[in-house]
Amino acid sequence: MYWSGGFVAVVAFAGSRSLSPSFSPLVQSVLSSVIRSGRSVSVGCCIGADQFTLSALPVDSGFCFAAFGSGGVGSCSLSAVSKVSAFADRGGSVNYWAGGKGELKERLATRTQAVINSASVSVVVFFSSPVSIGSALACRFAIRRGLPVIAFACGFDGSDLPLLSSGSWVQVGGSGIWSTAWRWTCSQSSIFN
Repeated sequence: MYWSGGFVAVVAFAGSRSLSPSFSPLVQSVLSSVIRSGRSVSVGCCIGADQFTLSALPVDSGFCFAAFGSGGVGSCSLSAVSKVSAFADRGGSVNYWAGGKGELKERLATRTQAVINSASVSVVVFFSSPVSIGSALACRFAIRRGLPVIAFACGFDGSDLPLLSSGSWVQVGGSGIWSTAWRWTCSQSSIFN
């Protein structure tokens, strides 16, 4: 990803649309950590994890991929139109219709792929449950690209995170905000597939 003529290290943020507001401080603390490290952030346009990210994302440190048009054209009840609009109004970069103009389900999946494709460093995903389909999709897109995937299990045990391919989740450990995260590790056999 290039901005103003230079390479920008980008971390993609993704996660569940049903993520409880009680996890907003976690999302925003992780976001602050990433930005303090000198990286930029890409994010989608939905309620839940995306809106918590957009609420705290400095306009000069990230960009948004929206599956709808300016002013909310083509949005649905899962769209964080007001947060995307507020980010754009503050001068933030928004890529409208990032998922194309087809059916909503397809637009959301294509938009998720656009968010993940914008990443150059890693992907951070906030799961509200082990069966969060969109969060798992973001992880699978990242794994296919060979990007490191870090997940936060929000409200459930991280050992219940979904299996994504040939591999497993390993707790990051240590101290600080990242200590509760889980990192996806591919098995040796999947590296050669």
